[in-house]
Amino acid sequence: MDSINKAFEIFEVFLENDDELSISNISKLSDINAGTVHRITSILVKRGYVIQPKRRGKYSLSTAKLVDFAKIVQQKLKIKTIAYPYLRELSQTVDEAVAMAHLLSHVAFLVIMINLDHVISFKPESSTLSLYSTGLGKIFLANMSEKELQDYVNTVVLKPRTQNTVTNVDDLKKQLTQIRRDGIAFEDEEHDLGMRTVSAPVKGWETNVVAAISVFGPSVRMTKQKMLEIAPIVKSYALKISHAIGYTKNTL
Repeated sequence: MDSINKAFEIFEVFLENDDELSISNISKLSDINAGTVHRITSILVKRGYVIQPKRRGKYSLSTAKLVDFAKIVQQKLKIKTIAYPYLRELSQTVDEAVAMAHLLSHVAFLVIMINLDHVISFKPESSTLSLYSTGLGKIFLANMSEKELQDYVNTVVLKPRTQNTVTNVDDLKKQLTQIRRDGIAFEDEEHDLGMRTVSAPVKGWETNVVAAISVFGPSVRMTKQKMLEIAPIVKSYALKISHAIGYTKNTL
């Protein structure tokens, strides 16, 4: 069982890091000795989960395998089918693009994106987004337990994506406290320059956060005033989706 836990810990290191990693990198990040890391990583390579482009070179997660996982996850997410008409209506109401994401380890996994033509020159790099630099991600962070959040900040390096990215842990925690209190997350060009978002949580019947939805648009159109104006609308649609999947309370 211990070896299985270590395998998952190493796999999560690859999920949480975009860069190619050496055995020593993985060992340091996972706090597992290099010999064990090499043995488990070799198995992951053989199984196709990890690739080593150059012999004796560094390792990275297999994009093909991630795509396979993404397809399986999307097929099993009933919430996607339930949420889609609400998100379509939300997009039409605010006349901006809309997205929904689920938490996948230490990243936000996008499952719905609507009306991308409303976002000039926006090209999503992948189906995953960092948690600390996005409104969607901060919704998940704000609803983590204290231990889960501490594990996250101990594991993930808060790299600046723009000059607005919050990379100080104490400042991030202050933001999360407010998000938890208000039930809404505002992102002001923290993940991508020229983009602003307004996000809210979707809760299930056990009141846990099962997804996050977001309205996003170019800062020239998505002014700070507009963000404040659409915030209650985003929250109302998040509540509608929550009720549709079994949430029974009247507020998020």
